[in-house]
Amino acid sequence: MSEQDRPGPPDDEPLIGGTSSGTPPPAGGSPSPPSRDPGEGGRVIGVPPDPEPRTVDPWESQHLRRSTPDLRTYGRDGPRAGYYGATRRSLGRTAAAYFFTIAALVIGGILIFLLFRVLNDNGDEPPVEPTVVAVTPEARIETPSPGQRLTVDEELTVIVSVVSGEDIVRFELLITGITKDQVFTSRVTAENTYAAVLTARFEAAGVYDLVVLAYTAGGDEIQTDPIQVVVVPSPEETPEPSTTALVVGVTELRTGPSGEYNQAGTLEPGQVITVTGRTRDQQWLQLENGLWVRLNAVDIDPGDLADLPDVDAPPPPSPTPTPPPTPVDTGDSEGNGDGEPETTTTATATPTSTAPLNAPDFIPTNAVLLDRGATLRVTITNTSTNSFSGAIVVRVEEVPDDPDEVATPIELAENLSMEPNDTAALNFTIDPPVTEQITVRVTVDPDDAVAESSEDNNQVDFIVVPPFAGPDLSLAAVVSGDVLRVTIANAGDPLSTNDARLVISVPGETTTRTISPLAIGEGESVEIDDIAVPQTGEAIRITLFIDGVNEGSTSVPNPNVVDIPPETPTPDTGEESGVEGPEEPDLGDGS
Repeated sequence: MSEQDRPGPPDDEPLIGGTSSGTPPPAGGSPSPPSRDPGEGGRVIGVPPDPEPRTVDPWESQHLRRSTPDLRTYGRDGPRAGYYGATRRSLGRTAAAYFFTIAALVIGGILIFLLFRVLNDNGDEPPVEPTVVAVTPEARIETPSPGQRLTVDEELTVIVSVVSGEDIVRFELLITGITKDQVFTSRVTAENTYAAVLTARFEAAGVYDLVVLAYTAGGDEIQTDPIQVVVVPSPEETPEPSTTALVVGVTELRTGPSGEYNQAGTLEPGQVITVTGRTRDQQWLQLENGLWVRLNAVDIDPGDLADLPDVDAPPPPSPTPTPPPTPVDTGDSEGNGDGEPETTTTATATPTSTAPLNAPDFIPTNAVLLDRGATLRVTITNTSTNSFSGAIVVRVEEVPDDPDEVATPIELAENLSMEPNDTAALNFTIDPPVTEQITVRVTVDPDDAVAESSEDNNQVDFIVVPPFAGPDLSLAAVVSGDVLRVTIANAGDPLSTNDARLVISVPGETTTRTISPLAIGEGESVEIDDIAVPQTGEAIRITLFIDGVNEGSTSVPNPNVVDIPPETPTPDTGEESGVEGPEEPDLGDGS
């Protein structure tokens, strides 16, 4: 910087070390102006010494000259900083500041660009779709088991399990086509598996169909296969518990609860025995010595029987092997005993053959008095998974209060066609009519003429009461083409109701026809002839409900699915086509 461009103090500011205008002049002389030359008045404090002279190019001289007024401006860096605070800025330092600022901006921009690039790359990738496994919807009733028995007003617990790819939001329990309970929550028991518990009570005895409907969150419906439960009348009185029973007839003691076990003794009428257990079907009793006796051979209070614990049967005995023929020396013709041995065979009992795999299983499920005690209607159920078609014998007899009294049994033989879990009703004429409560014993196939999967559940005792005055209804049904005609007959007092329903059911399908109002006088009948015949199921079962009470049922074969030869016309009535046994194969003329 040249001398002419160096900033200096104001003209009126005294300089330390210089001659001040206020200093009196020497004697005899005139005052002289202040001098800025250190050679004249000494060095001036506050004024830097002159730098070494250097060459200043025109651009720098112009630039410094343009900046000089700024350096001389008071108040730039504070009061009075124009002179004392003025400093010289380095051009290199200013360039470095610009460089670092620009570099920081560039690096920051790169980082921001990379950040947005990463975010955009992640956003552009399609979301990973979860692997969807196809699930076949399925629903089944875990509890109760088909054919389970319970009494009137006893609570039934129904446990259902559903497999579904969607959430199950509602369960609905239908009993013979009528909704009895609903559940709007479900319990997840496994992946895609849901469960619920529903309950119901029955006000009348009979055989009822159970179906559970499950609804998914998407509105789809999943239905279980129908099962049947048997409701029996409740005993009016429960006697005091007891573990004794009275033998009413000569009977055998067995080592197990069936005729396959070995005989271990005999009981005589009048003997009192101590009972410690029973089979689950209540047909055999276990004595305190471990032997078994049939229930129908003893007289035991029903309450005592119900209180006895269930006892599992011991393993059945192994069949006795047939010994080989025994050689016997019969001697020679002269009797010296050295002839050829003669073979003899020892006769042995042949074990009873087991029932075939496709055998039915019949159980008496209900007995009720009708027609003011003149008719006993007995219901039997085929509880197996096999169908049956043929003749069956059912025996009924009164159980007298006096063990010495012998009742006269009544037997009825019918040709029946029964699907798995199907029922059939048989009417017995009682003469004279029953006028008071009695106990009747119902035995299906008393002579074991039909091979069944179980022969130990064919006999059940029922307490029956004469009906009060009121309607006495019966059902009849025939199939005519594609129309099912149902006739409701009334042999009792006039009937008038606004709640009558016909439930038409085949395996896997149940429909309900409401009849409102329904009025039938004594001795009159009503025909319902606009019911479509189901397209599935070999047998059609029709059940009548009046005010929610099961009044009876009947079954007819379904000609839509029965395999009938083309030349054979379709039978007009179910009675003609449902009672005949299976046709025997044509064996020709013996050739």
